Amino acid sequence: MSRILAVDDEPAICWGLSRLGESLGHDVQVASSAEQGLAVAESWRPDLLVIDVRLPGVDGLSAMAQFRELIGAAPIIVITAFGDLRTAVRAVELGAFEYVLKPFDLQEIRAAIRRALDIAHPQATAAEVGPADGMLGRSPAMQAVFKRIALAAASDAAVMLSGESGVGKELAARAIHRHSPRREGPFVAVNIAALNPTLAEAELFGHVAGAFTGAVQARNGLLVEADGGALFIDEVADIPPPMQVKLLRALDSGEVLPVGADRPVASSFRVISATHRKLRRLVERGEFRHDLFYRLCTFDIALPPLRERPDDRPLLANAFAAQLAEQPVVLAEETLAELVARPWYGNVRELRKAVEHALVLARSGLVLPAHLPPPLPNFAAAHRAEDDCGGAVTDAVAVLAESLLQDPASRGAVYDRFLETVERPLLVSALSQSNQQCAPAARVLGLHRTTLKRKLDQYGISSRNDDQ
Repeated sequence: MSRILAVDDEPAICWGLSRLGESLGHDVQVASSAEQGLAVAESWRPDLLVIDVRLPGVDGLSAMAQFRELIGAAPIIVITAFGDLRTAVRAVELGAFEYVLKPFDLQEIRAAIRRALDIAHPQATAAEVGPADGMLGRSPAMQAVFKRIALAAASDAAVMLSGESGVGKELAARAIHRHSPRREGPFVAVNIAALNPTLAEAELFGHVAGAFTGAVQARNGLLVEADGGALFIDEVADIPPPMQVKLLRALDSGEVLPVGADRPVASSFRVISATHRKLRRLVERGEFRHDLFYRLCTFDIALPPLRERPDDRPLLANAFAAQLAEQPVVLAEETLAELVARPWYGNVRELRKAVEHALVLARSGLVLPAHLPPPLPNFAAAHRAEDDCGGAVTDAVAVLAESLLQDPASRGAVYDRFLETVERPLLVSALSQSNQQCAPAARVLGLHRTTLKRKLDQYGISSRNDDQ
């Protein structure tokens, strides 16, 4: 039997935690304030502390250091209905074993209590941490993100951030770094797709003098510049396959080989990656190395789209208005209602631009719905559909290949039957879009006209005679 101390100013919460603890076979004491809880802990010495953040008098987080002096390394579960990134990070850095959001599920708190009592938790040091710029949200989805950011920041594990364009992946990466043990080191951000393809390797890994035309002097790459800090790789899915191999080697060895060099350079950095694509699907299709994926995705954080956070939109809009406006402004109630009603396919980035647009037009200090720009179309859905279609086609082709290879009747003719299956629909579609004319269809396909005509004859596909 273990001893559990529950500190919360809500009698219903204390009653529920007491009944739950007793049902698990433990002895439970409750307190309605931090001061009362400290008095209980001094004489009773609990094995587990469950404490609310907002309490009358001294708040739960501020009291944690005093509790630590009394309960030693006993685990602490922090519960709150008003969590934000600052609260989550501070709770973890103060040594909280778990961070649970109200209203919590009975199964969730039961599992947290069991884990806390089963696993030894080392005593942590206290540190005050400031809020992360731009990371705002009261919605349960963002509260969960804040919690995972806090947990990630406390470790040195590689983190993979996923989410649609505009949800704030780089803000999350900077927040992880800002609250990590490497916070004094550099934060180096790179988007591989934005680099010059011919110079991308030199940008990442550096080069020695004379390594290529124009390399008049040696230069450190971004992986070396990140030494002691964090390297943020945005849109990691766009890394070319040859560069994936070299990056994996650098991450595994802690050494970077500059272009043209014969000796590597040591560099220790934490890697944080981000992508808006389904990276696991790319791995399954062989378009991204599985070993690099596992190396980059030790801990994953999925950032929710803004359309799933309606309650956060007024909070974000008011924050952007306060940040961007030269004079005090007010967002009218009908404007806030319009912001809540819109789908925001461009996510937080679109919302910020909409507020900025409105501030240009709102000269009186009152922002009305008419000042907002038209909503953006759903470009993200089109891109997702394109990715999903590509994945479906790849899967279908793989199934066809496997079927033909295992079909005894196709033995010796697998290649020809495969080509006939996939090539015929392509030729028919190309002709249809070219008004059944062979020459324009050949230009679209990138084939010589006679080659296309021969293939059409082979498959018995008719076309209009033309001499173009």
